[in-house]
Amino acid sequence: MPPRPYPEWSWSPSRHNLFQECRRKYYYHYYAAHNGWLAESSVLARHAYRLKQMTNLYLVFGDAVHKMAEETIKQYHHYGEAIEADELVRRIRKLLNQAYLDSRDVESWRLHPKSRLMLEEVYYLGSLPDRQVEQIRSRLPILVDRLLTSESMQMFMHEDGCHLVEMEKLNTIQLQGTKVYVKLDFMFRKQDRYIIVDWKTGQEDERNDTQLRLYGWYVHENYGIPYERIDIRTEYLLSGRCQIDQVDEPEMEALVAYTASSISKMRSYLLNPELNEPKPLEAFEVTDDERRCRRCAFREICEGAKSQPSED
Repeated sequence: MPPRPYPEWSWSPSRHNLFQECRRKYYYHYYAAHNGWLAESSVLARHAYRLKQMTNLYLVFGDAVHKMAEETIKQYHHYGEAIEADELVRRIRKLLNQAYLDSRDVESWRLHPKSRLMLEEVYYLGSLPDRQVEQIRSRLPILVDRLLTSESMQMFMHEDGCHLVEMEKLNTIQLQGTKVYVKLDFMFRKQDRYIIVDWKTGQEDERNDTQLRLYGWYVHENYGIPYERIDIRTEYLLSGRCQIDQVDEPEMEALVAYTASSISKMRSYLLNPELNEPKPLEAFEVTDDERRCRRCAFREICEGAKSQPSED
C-alpha cells in the first residue's frame, strides 16, 4: 500500500504535553517527520524524522530504570527471585554506555536513526556535561535501591494473593471517537483489587494526574473493574515516596472534558480534520520560553529556535 500522506490521528497525555510546550515542536514531531523513514521523502521529512528519534541522557536513564524494573518483575514472576541491586546497576550502566557509544557515530545514526541512539548533548554540544554525568552517577544506586525496596515491589513479591496482570503493553482505547494510547508500567492483582504502578525517576510533577486518571479509566473499561477496586501507585524513586490514588466517576467526567478540550485545540491547527492534514508550518507558534528552545531536539531546523540567544 502507498504511504499515508498524513499520520493517523490519536491523543495521549504526552502528545498533549508536547502541544502545550511548543506548537512548532509539536508540528515537527507529529507532522513534518511523517514518512521521514522513506528514502523518497522530502529532505525536511527525513531530517525531522532523524531529530524526532533523538533522546537525552535523562530520558535514557529513565528508560533504563524502567527496563530493569520490568526485568526484575519478570524474573520474580517466573523464578520467584529478584535481580540483585549490583546486577541492576551494572546493566543500567551498560545501557548508558551504549547510548554514549552510539552517539559518537553520527554517520551510522543518520543512516539508521531508529535503530541507534543519539544523545542531544553529544550531538549539539559534542560531549556530555560533567554535571549531568555526575548527577546520574550519584542517583543510579539510590534509584535501584528504592526500586527494589519500594512499597509496590515489596507488596508484589512478599504479600499473599498477588498476581501479575499487565506490564509495559501498549494499548489503545476510544475516547469520544479518538484513539487514545495507554501503556501501564506495571499492574498486578491482590485478591480482588487491581493495583497500577507507575515508576517515576525524576521530580514530582502534577501533570501526572491526567495520566493516572487515564490509567484508571482504561482498567475500568478494559477489564470491567469497578473504580473502588482500583488503586494507582506512583512510585517516586528519587524521593522514595509512594503516592496512592484512586479514581471515581466525577474524575472520569473531568478527564473526558479535559481531553475533549485538548482535542479541540489540536484540531484547530488542522486544515482537514478528517485526514489529519495540518495547517502550514507558520501556523504553529514557537514557544516564548527561551530555555525550551535551547534544549529542543529540532533547534537545528527551527527558525524560531535559531532566533533565540545562545546559551552561555
